[in-house]
Amino acid sequence: MSNSDSDKQAVSPDVAIARLEGAITSALEEVHRLRGELSRMDAQGRELEALLRGVTSGEGGPREMVDRLHVLDEENRDLRARLKLGREGVEKLLKRIRFLEERR
Repeated sequence: MSNSDSDKQAVSPDVAIARLEGAITSALEEVHRLRGELSRMDAQGRELEALLRGVTSGEGGPREMVDRLHVLDEENRDLRARLKLGREGVEKLLKRIRFLEERR
């Protein structure tokens, strides 16, 4: 006898109902999960469509993006230079403080 033959013979109505409820619960959970995934995919699709519309309409085209990147690079260089000057100033102050502490 195979397993499926023994299962068919030994199943009571209560067990069959419990199995059916379990299967239905699993199926409903999977439907719920898939609905959530579909919602996320729809939102992502809308985001991509908006981005594509922006690029194709010229609002956010590659040229503007490159120009903005150059501006940001220049700002970064400026900020790095300011940080370097600030560090040098702090180092000078620390040297003066150490000198004064040694003279005490």
